[in-house]
Amino acid sequence: MPGEIEVSTVIGDIYEASYQPTFWPNALESIARFTHSSSAALMYQDNELDSAGDAYTYNISAEISAKHKAYGADPNFQIMSNSVPLGKAAAIDHIIRDRKELESLYGVEFNQLLAEADMYYLGGALLFMDDVHVAAIGLQRKKSMGGWTAPQIEKLDVLIPHLQRAINIQKEFTRLYISEKAFHKGLDKLITGMVLFDKALKPIYINPVARSILDYHPAISMTNDMICTNSKQQTMKIHDALLMAVSPEQSLRDSVQPNFSIGLKHPDYQSPLPVLISHTQGILDGFVSDGHHAHAVMCFSDPEKTLPIVAEELAGVYRLTPAEAQVAVSIAHGISPSDIASCNEVAVSTVRSQLKAVFSKVGVKSQSELTKVILSGPFVKDI
Repeated sequence: MPGEIEVSTVIGDIYEASYQPTFWPNALESIARFTHSSSAALMYQDNELDSAGDAYTYNISAEISAKHKAYGADPNFQIMSNSVPLGKAAAIDHIIRDRKELESLYGVEFNQLLAEADMYYLGGALLFMDDVHVAAIGLQRKKSMGGWTAPQIEKLDVLIPHLQRAINIQKEFTRLYISEKAFHKGLDKLITGMVLFDKALKPIYINPVARSILDYHPAISMTNDMICTNSKQQTMKIHDALLMAVSPEQSLRDSVQPNFSIGLKHPDYQSPLPVLISHTQGILDGFVSDGHHAHAVMCFSDPEKTLPIVAEELAGVYRLTPAEAQVAVSIAHGISPSDIASCNEVAVSTVRSQLKAVFSKVGVKSQSELTKVILSGPFVKDI
């Protein structure tokens, strides 16, 4: 049957655009060629997920697009919504065959816009029109090309179900993308370094703290996507632990605990760098980055590095005074009240009084409880 290869190509382009929206102009070009149109536009507005909606065009200048947007609601879609069932293709000049009547409905400004763009015969379809989303495709033909034929409208009808599915797919991909970015943002706030690996041991996510430690700490680094240490033996242990973590079924069959911990020592540092490796569990089981699923997680932190806690945010959450917030941060860093007093040149009794006020406002009874609250809260600077 003639055109079967052509329509399959167009449908393929539509679905490629559904998960890669920047491809929509290419898909619209395919649709325009398939329906013998000179230009095409897709408008999509989502009332649940604003970022899912957008407008895409083929062979329509930015100037014309801007004027069309400034004009407001396209009268063609109003004509179609009153005359054609949702999800059904139509040509405007088939609905209103009297050109003078049509131009009267358009009005002077819209007629001028169409004349400037050489859009004489217009067609398309309303894809969605409800409380959740509104979407429509518009196709244009120059006056020299002549009016629409029934077979050309039928060609667009073949594509409409695929366009509707593509819009829904685009929404879900956008939702997943937003969720992934929100999750990334949460992990970025962790005060512990975290690296997530896929099944092939390729790092798919590295949070800012981990990047910082990998850059400056001599006991650990990353080369060619592989974790390295200052000891060949320790490097091999970490690599074997990661292999075990991405294959927990094998680990359990062999009665080997899939969790692994090690302290990386270096002569320039008094404290070892603690590293924990395990199979992803809980919420991280569903973590996806750039299409790759996380299978192993490595966590590490530098006990000798000052924690980057934002005193202002701590003060805002618990209504602390600036002085009280600084005392709280100092306690979280392991500094004693007497050392805080000495550094600030105040009496120890003043610091203890401030600390008592902090306990009351935060709702804790000890320095250890206060430290736990601060370290588990969103008070870390972006690195």
